[in-house]
Amino acid sequence: MVITGNKGEWSEIFIFLKLMGDRKIHAADADMNRLDEVFLNIIKIIREEIRNNLYEYYTGDVIKIHLNSADTGKDVPVADFMANKDKVFDLLSRNQRGTFGDDEIEDFLSSIFITKLKAPAISSSDYFGGTQDIIMSIMDYRSGITRTVGFSCKSDFGGRATLFNASYDNTNFMYEITRNIDDDLMNDVNSLFVIRNGKENIATGERIRALKNAGCDLNFIKPCKSTAARNLVLSGGKELPVIVGCALKYYYWEGENSTSHAPIRDALQYVTSANPAEYTFDNHDSIYRRKFSDLLYNMFTGMRMAKPWDGRSSVNGGYVVMKNDGDVVAYHSCIADEFKDFLVNRLGFETPSNSRHNAMQIYKIGDRYFINFNLQIRFC
Repeated sequence: MVITGNKGEWSEIFIFLKLMGDRKIHAADADMNRLDEVFLNIIKIIREEIRNNLYEYYTGDVIKIHLNSADTGKDVPVADFMANKDKVFDLLSRNQRGTFGDDEIEDFLSSIFITKLKAPAISSSDYFGGTQDIIMSIMDYRSGITRTVGFSCKSDFGGRATLFNASYDNTNFMYEITRNIDDDLMNDVNSLFVIRNGKENIATGERIRALKNAGCDLNFIKPCKSTAARNLVLSGGKELPVIVGCALKYYYWEGENSTSHAPIRDALQYVTSANPAEYTFDNHDSIYRRKFSDLLYNMFTGMRMAKPWDGRSSVNGGYVVMKNDGDVVAYHSCIADEFKDFLVNRLGFETPSNSRHNAMQIYKIGDRYFINFNLQIRFC
């Protein structure tokens, strides 16, 4: 057995096989429910496991496979794709962790020129997923326009995926500690550690509780890096840094780093109540939601904090989801608002390694005390 992989990697093969059989991919609403009337017709799926060996799989009752635009002569009944799709689903259902494989499925994949679970090498970028996990030529059923687009894949079978990874000071946000803080308290808090998996880790929740029990409070100052501040302003205006700072305060300070305070939809309620941008409009909750949903969308499509962002999207397709029931749905540029709602509903904050990312350690500048909170966002 040569072809083995984890749940996420096998899910990509499941998506490939199912879409070849379905010949279309349906859009989904913000709750990941299929929209029966909104779909894209699939003309072909493209894979390039080895650079310059471009395989094209044309949909139909019989799947025709071309290599570098030339017919390989390999015609495969679509029923074979569907039968192996079911075998992959069973394989995913039976295996909970680690890597695994199946000789029978491997034989079929080899017969259609697939030797790796992750297809890959067509184009690499910094957006979620690392690569465009599946490349398709699709036709919009409404306009009849055909184009080739790349989608990132996610599976509900796998673990929670990270949308936006922490990156040392690039994703740190600076807060001033006010009231009842002195060197003794700073040293006491900085000495709080816990042992996890045999390693010493910063005791995030304990440090926050110690500060709160001492009667301290926090004021957001700024993103630690000017490039991060610039990208946030480009994404959502000059008030976006303070909006993100307020949301992180909800997670780290109010929630003491607890998972109950992780969902972004809950943080947005706190932000709306706090109104850090000092909007004077009625119903400003919709403004905060739009600012944050645009930010999440920009993160998905290529924005990072370590280098200046040009405001352009690195993704020309969207996001394909394999659900636990075996359905496959998509979010794409035709329904960007639904995709943004999906991101708000399904994403939450996560605490990265504070020791690695220079966070949750009190430090002094002059006679003032500060602490950094790090931004990392993951699917809940």
